[in-house]
Amino acid sequence: MNLKRLTRYLALALLSGAVAPVPAATAAESLPDSEPLMRALADEITRSMGIQMEDLEKPYFIQFTVADTITYRLSAAFGDITSSDRDRSRDFQCQVRVGSYELDNTNFSGDGGGFGMFSRGGGGGRRASLPLDEDYSALRQAIWWAADNNYKNAVETLTKKRAYMKDKNIADRPNDFSKASVVEHVEKTATLDFDRAEWENKLRKISAQFNKHQQFQDSEAQLLVAASNDYVVNTEGTRLRTPDGGALLIVKAEMQAEDGMKISDGLSYFAHSPQGLPAVEEVLSDIDEMAGCMAKVAAAPLLEQYTGPVLFDHIAAAQVFRTLMAEGVAGRPDPVGTQRRRMTGGGSLEKKLGQRILPRSFQVYDDPTVSEVGDQDLIGHYRYDDEGVLAERVNLVVDGKLEQMVMSRVPTKKLSGSNGHARRASGRGTAQAAIGCLFVKDDDGVPADELKAKLIEAAQDAGLEFGLRVAAVKAAGIGSSRSDIMGMFMRMQRRGGQQGVGDPIYAYKVYVDDGREELVRGCEFGEIKIRDLKHILAAGNTAEVYNYVGLGFGGATPATSIVAPAILAEELELSKIEQEHDKRPILSSPISR
Repeated sequence: MNLKRLTRYLALALLSGAVAPVPAATAAESLPDSEPLMRALADEITRSMGIQMEDLEKPYFIQFTVADTITYRLSAAFGDITSSDRDRSRDFQCQVRVGSYELDNTNFSGDGGGFGMFSRGGGGGRRASLPLDEDYSALRQAIWWAADNNYKNAVETLTKKRAYMKDKNIADRPNDFSKASVVEHVEKTATLDFDRAEWENKLRKISAQFNKHQQFQDSEAQLLVAASNDYVVNTEGTRLRTPDGGALLIVKAEMQAEDGMKISDGLSYFAHSPQGLPAVEEVLSDIDEMAGCMAKVAAAPLLEQYTGPVLFDHIAAAQVFRTLMAEGVAGRPDPVGTQRRRMTGGGSLEKKLGQRILPRSFQVYDDPTVSEVGDQDLIGHYRYDDEGVLAERVNLVVDGKLEQMVMSRVPTKKLSGSNGHARRASGRGTAQAAIGCLFVKDDDGVPADELKAKLIEAAQDAGLEFGLRVAAVKAAGIGSSRSDIMGMFMRMQRRGGQQGVGDPIYAYKVYVDDGREELVRGCEFGEIKIRDLKHILAAGNTAEVYNYVGLGFGGATPATSIVAPAILAEELELSKIEQEHDKRPILSSPISR
């Protein structure tokens, strides 16, 4: 589900603290079937095409988008509700492009203009909050004000871009925009069926489960539920309204080992509606299992150093593919006036089109139209992207070779034309190419027991006493603890700005002699690059689902789902994390007494 507003709201709440509480609400709420809003958008976009400053160009393209949303955010800790908020909003985005499809005011960061498409005035968009009442005149007033300001910034940026290009030798610059089919599609309005009081009681029970485990120093349960009508109106003739919504339950906890090292983990559950979330009893059982695993990690020895084969299973393999491939397979241009962006996982893979990046038996595709796998809903699912383009399946890797990339309407040097993968991240004014639901498959996949045997065999061939199995790594997501986020920034500093694959949460020595496993902790990966994926020794024949919403510098990133099997990497390096830890609390917690 394309939870643009949902994930943005949670990110802001995590970072800033919250919104004002309102009285509890129950039962179903329907968002308005707002004829005045659609009419105001259509009428004002037509009028805005005539806007023109003296001796400067008119817009050639304008797009308005609105997320008309109801959002609930509930939090609880140790059996008590800490916040219960409801937010009702109409988040408006305006994009004005001046010039032509070949050259316009976007994709420019020269002359101190910032970061490519997201520089001020670069077509990225002017945000505004529209009135909630069905007042046609008030809606048009707010839309007009945003469009007028965005146009002024756009013409200023285009003037600077042209001046910059006149003095530079710029080769092979792609067009700034591509055309897309007109979409006229209006669906039934969204409805949110949510019993707030019932879920407050459920969160009390879920958060109180940590009272049974005295070693926890901090824990929290959060529920985010949202429903929205998403509007896209542009000057090419697109008139689109689609319903959206979902529910995200996050449970996170933290403890300390005897040496002071922070041990953290979390659980997350996503469903397309609150009714699809698991029963409380299932969540309580998962908390108990997580608590037991974390306690074992806290008591585990440190891993000083390791170089050898690594088996990534459970969600760890999907986490690796997200880190190394998600940004790279997104077709994004080089902004005029800057060097290519350094991306997580080593940068864009466009130069590798037609080359092998995975073993020949691997197939990778992205298909946002898939809403579930088995009994798990996919958070990356959507039907129309943020530019109003119908989502398509894109076969990215065929028989190990990179054949295609996910694309927005913004061309790259080698590719042009959208395949429905323009997605807006929180804090960014314009949509850019991004994955939705990434599927990884090995045609030669093997069962889990055979994969473990191959790990032991590879370790034995390397003359090692043990191989290493990793079941989960840390990721800077909306469910991360504050210590995890701080750890991410520290890791990026050590790696020259590259985030890389996160530190293992659950890592096990797998001994060659008898196959027994021993937990270890306190280690981090050396540099892992996309080229390491070419040397995967084997993969599993079943896939794990990993629903992820990341936290970047600008807020929450687009929600994505990665569905991938376990993989056995030929050789990776891990070493002890060199870090000084805070001392454990002097007094025991009140719960332990």
